[in-house]
Amino acid sequence: MGLGDFFKNIFGKKTCAFCGGECGMMSRTKIKGDEYICSKCDDMCSFHIRKSRFTKDELAGHMEYMKRSDRIYKEVILPAIQKHERYPSATQRQGIEFFDDFGMFRIIDGSKDNKENYPKELFRYDQVASYEPYYEEAEPEEADKPKVFHEGGIIIRLVGALDDTTKMRKGLRAHPYITEEIKVCFATNDREKENYLKYAENAIWHFNYIFGVNDGQKGLFSFGMSTKEKRDLMGAVGFAKTAMEAVKAAKTGGELTDEKKAEIQANMNAMEDAQTGGLSEYTRRADEAEARMK
Repeated sequence: MGLGDFFKNIFGKKTCAFCGGECGMMSRTKIKGDEYICSKCDDMCSFHIRKSRFTKDELAGHMEYMKRSDRIYKEVILPAIQKHERYPSATQRQGIEFFDDFGMFRIIDGSKDNKENYPKELFRYDQVASYEPYYEEAEPEEADKPKVFHEGGIIIRLVGALDDTTKMRKGLRAHPYITEEIKVCFATNDREKENYLKYAENAIWHFNYIFGVNDGQKGLFSFGMSTKEKRDLMGAVGFAKTAMEAVKAAKTGGELTDEKKAEIQANMNAMEDAQTGGLSEYTRRADEAEARMK
């Protein structure tokens, strides 16, 4: 390859593998297979993935996944939503919107949400492997001065395709595309730091609520069972009742009524809730939301 061909390959226009349009050096991303995706088609993908890791066919599948996520948000969640938490309520940067009734959340991003082609991306609670706050400081411009605030927010790690779910809490499932950690930035300067990092704390608290972090605790003057103890008891009762129904069915060989099937399903749900620390309830809600897609 001559020097001219070398520079042409780097700086010359390329054809987008998806729309067939031309894309210049500053408006494209190289993907596997020596192909390219233009910035417009790029907006149809999650901004939490590195497109360079995927082939054209894999990205095409991802785009369909994103379209379906957008439809769930617009056709299932928005028409039925009554109450949800959003931290912060309005931002030009990033935040998190929780949809507990549907077992999902989404990351708000001021730079992406207003783009015409960018779909609303949903994440399931049962895809979250871990989450934690982050706080970054930068070196001061002058010596002997304290470090200055740089940015802060939340880091979310999803269960990726390479993660071993057997070593994690029960009930988790892998996200089909995202393996990179997600950094949700709430504040980038001192003016935002005090107020917006409080929103990050609220979001962490909400995740703790979803994952039952404090379910084993009881109030100072509470003498009843904790949430975890109640859930474990219901799981044990559900197991016993399900076992009894199985024995009865084996002895009689009769068919179960719809009412009895519903009762057995409720007992099995109680068992799953106990095993997953309550997470399976949100899994069922997310499954139901996805099943409502036409």
